[in-house]
Amino acid sequence: MKSSSCFLFGFLFCLILGIPQTGYAQREPDGEVLLNFNYPAVGNVYLNGVFFGDVAYLPVSEVLSLLYIPADRTDTGKGLKGAYPTKNDTWLIDPVTNQLVVRGKSATLEADKFYFGELDLFLHPDYFKEIFGINFTINVYALSVSLKSDFVLPIEERRKREAIRKQLQQRTSQTGGSAPLLYDRERKALSLGVLDYNTILTRSNLGTNLGLNLNAGLEFLGGDLQGTYIGNLSQGNVLHNFSGLRWRYVLPGGMSPERNVGIASISAGQINTSSFTNSTNLLGVAVTNNPVIPRMDLDVFVIDGTTVPDSEVELLIGGQLVDFTHADEVGFYRFNAPVIYGTVRLSLRIYTPQGEVIIQDRQIQVPFSFLPKGFVGYNIQAGLPQFAFDSLGTSLATHADISYGVTNALTVRAGADHGEVFGEKTIYPVFGLSARLFQQYLLNVDALPDRYYRANASVFYSDNTSINAQYTEYNLSSIFNVRGQVRDANFNVFYPFKLGERFSGLRLTGERIWFNTGVGVNNYQVDFNTQISRVVLRMNFRGGARGVIDDPENPAQNQFGLFTSALTYTLPRTQSIPVYVRGIFLRGQFRYSTLLQRPETISVLLSQTLFRNGRFTLGFDRELAFKQSQFQVGFLYDFNSIRSSSQFTKRSQGYTIQQGLSGSLAYDPAGKGVVPSNRDQITRSGAAVRLFVDTNENGAFDEGEEIVPAKAVRLDRSANILIGSDGILRITQLQSYWKYRLDIDITALPNPNLAPKLKSFSFVAEPNRFRQIDIPLYQTGIIEGTVFLLRNGQKVGQGGLRLELLREGETEPVEVIRTFSDGTFYSYGLLPGKYKLRVDAKQLEFMEVNPEPSSLEFEVKALADGDYLEGLDLVLVKKE
Repeated sequence: MKSSSCFLFGFLFCLILGIPQTGYAQREPDGEVLLNFNYPAVGNVYLNGVFFGDVAYLPVSEVLSLLYIPADRTDTGKGLKGAYPTKNDTWLIDPVTNQLVVRGKSATLEADKFYFGELDLFLHPDYFKEIFGINFTINVYALSVSLKSDFVLPIEERRKREAIRKQLQQRTSQTGGSAPLLYDRERKALSLGVLDYNTILTRSNLGTNLGLNLNAGLEFLGGDLQGTYIGNLSQGNVLHNFSGLRWRYVLPGGMSPERNVGIASISAGQINTSSFTNSTNLLGVAVTNNPVIPRMDLDVFVIDGTTVPDSEVELLIGGQLVDFTHADEVGFYRFNAPVIYGTVRLSLRIYTPQGEVIIQDRQIQVPFSFLPKGFVGYNIQAGLPQFAFDSLGTSLATHADISYGVTNALTVRAGADHGEVFGEKTIYPVFGLSARLFQQYLLNVDALPDRYYRANASVFYSDNTSINAQYTEYNLSSIFNVRGQVRDANFNVFYPFKLGERFSGLRLTGERIWFNTGVGVNNYQVDFNTQISRVVLRMNFRGGARGVIDDPENPAQNQFGLFTSALTYTLPRTQSIPVYVRGIFLRGQFRYSTLLQRPETISVLLSQTLFRNGRFTLGFDRELAFKQSQFQVGFLYDFNSIRSSSQFTKRSQGYTIQQGLSGSLAYDPAGKGVVPSNRDQITRSGAAVRLFVDTNENGAFDEGEEIVPAKAVRLDRSANILIGSDGILRITQLQSYWKYRLDIDITALPNPNLAPKLKSFSFVAEPNRFRQIDIPLYQTGIIEGTVFLLRNGQKVGQGGLRLELLREGETEPVEVIRTFSDGTFYSYGLLPGKYKLRVDAKQLEFMEVNPEPSSLEFEVKALADGDYLEGLDLVLVKKE
């Protein structure tokens, strides 16, 4: 009786204090061991495990901590809770209340499937599978554990983010580091350049026609010269013409878009005026201070906010990571984001400590009409009007305009046209402004007295919704008022949305035109597109007035209404589909006249990639209203040096056969020959890069020296890089006058002992021609030495030391060298340059010694046979 009373009293005492009864009633494990856990994102670690028979229970807190699965303590303080894999999938484990929640559903925590230890709560592997989708496999004999997960683990996402951030830091350090300009602009009086060609032979039931288009470019008197020849041979008659013959001299300021210079370039020949309205062809000269290289950065946009404290915040521009930070203890963060020209998409990704990912997007549009604050831009053109190649006007025509950046969000401009070609008046002035309101709202106003006044407003939101509106008021006597308009207005809106899980879009366009007769017409258009599985559906309806209204008082004479629908389908490239139809593209289109209430046309198109570089097309069109049909077969193939285009068209009343060849030829200064290409190269540039072993160590390529054929260079901008049969790298599609950074990938060299003097340098792309770049390579260096410990006046080799090897100007070691048991060390594969060698400071502090000298400074020279340095000794002396 007494023992029963004591047991009851003890049970109630435990219940009142909240001590889990399981702590007294639970089973004791058969053993507790350390399990070797090896997972790529985690590394090789040890986990505590308790065994019940041959089943190992694993510590839930330790596992969740290793995998970065967020968890909080329950109200009892003994359990855990959280949300995984999504914020809606809540879970809870509480050994005190025996409560279990899996994906929001409650259950009972089975007593024989958990063990409440002193340091952690151990769970049966089945619970890890049920709650977290993690399948643990325990090898009892090897005492190891492995896992497979149904979901992407947070630790994996974290490692990916850390890897991307590390690449960003390396890229930033490389960009900010020294990349000396080894190949600056080199002006030449005459240098052969490039020739683009396009020839088309057409054979039809009406006869034969041969067309030729030649576009040539070279460097002449330090500037770029180019022009186009157009010839046509038809029925024995030859027609030809020259156009675009222009010479331009770009001054150094024209290649520096970050500066506001007085003059950037001078052009002479066939030029076009930079009028805001009607550009006119002139034979004359032009002067401007606008750079030939587009300005990239306009402003710095401050992005700040608050979020969950200690969150990781990433800033992305155009989907690319540009910066990252941690929110402080109150959750505040700030970025300085560059605002560049064009459409800028800014994204914030916030990773909270609880594992939640918050994404915030915003969109900014900056047209190139904006100037940075305080910048002035101008254009001046003067010459004789050119109506044809051999037809010139007799009176001088001039144009001038000037722009000023009041702020980074406001640019004003003014200009004037003078000459008979512009109209009856002596001078036609032009005024305008461009404004950016609240970062993303754009307003553009143009005032052309005696001609028209126009205002345009637009906005582009982060979800790709866009709105554009334009209003124009015309002068009735203006030559621009060809339709007798008083005013017009149009409105355009695009709204994207999801239909199921697929993105869809709806575009609405409306236009209203008022005529001087008091009559007006309306035009409107509706576009809708969506995707159903692999089928893309597009529908369009247009209604209103077609073309020019001949009689504004009777606008119905030219009314139309057209409904167009199109379906496109692309076959997947899976192994189960025959190889000849994988990736095939199919499109069908149907057009219906709602005004005439009858079908107009139907068309079908098939397109397929053949032989990797070829494209085959097959199409059929039927005009139902006129009962006319057209059948078309085409084949386009890109050879390495030329592009071929073949097409056959059969119509109801005739046929046409076309064969076209196009490409480009460029003079190669390295190979002293002609380099063919299947892409146009006029207004662009190229480079011939020659990697060679500099046997005589003079830094220049000499006859007989070995050329190293390796695609071992990288550029900081996109380009085409091909290696020729002569081992020379030829880079094409470079932008003329741009500065490029070239990095040499040493790991891509066929001989691992070869290396250049400089791993990175920059060069300027010459206009309309190839430039030659020689990169000498040398054998890498070898160093060796000994570290001694001074003991009782005797030098004894000290093994096991860590020696840090640093390049000149760098703070992080390029290599950590270990000394052998006798104190000796060596290193090989060192690039030419200056180095510093020092002993790890932590080891010096632990040993209580000072090195003499404190560090070793030496230089690995660029030698054909490699530099060998020995006797690099250090002596460690005990501190007094």
